[in-house]
Amino acid sequence: NNREGNIDGIELAGQHFFGDTGFGVAGSYTMVNGDVELDPGASPAVDQFALTGLSDTYNITGIYEKYGFSARLAYNWRDTFLLNTNEGGDRSGIYTEEYSQIDLNVSYDINDQIAVSFEGINLAGEDQRLYHRVPEQVYYVYELAPRYQVGVRYKF
Repeated sequence: NNREGNIDGIELAGQHFFGDTGFGVAGSYTMVNGDVELDPGASPAVDQFALTGLSDTYNITGIYEKYGFSARLAYNWRDTFLLNTNEGGDRSGIYTEEYSQIDLNVSYDINDQIAVSFEGINLAGEDQRLYHRVPEQVYYVYELAPRYQVGVRYKF
């Protein structure tokens, strides 16, 4: 609370259905910038202030909505961003490297009260990588696998 930084950005989003087919597409793109960044070459003896979590993102989603079926297949991407500052013995920042994932959600309304669903997250099993100061200084790698969920919903 003793430092100041400014964030600016813009988001563009849209959605369109193709007539009465039930098929559609949605997407968004977000650009965000801050005026305070970490200096990767700074002395490890100095605490630095920087804005964390800022990065550009985009996603595109294919949609189907008709006859009680609902389906979404989404591609999501996020650029590299500063996760933490002043970490570890060298007091450096930790960055999350750019990553993407594909997600799927399908549901069906059996009747007015009961619906079943299936969800798949990170279908391609994309990993996430964190690093200090520079990409060659690997901090941690998450070896991720797809996650699945099956559900039943009852409305009363």
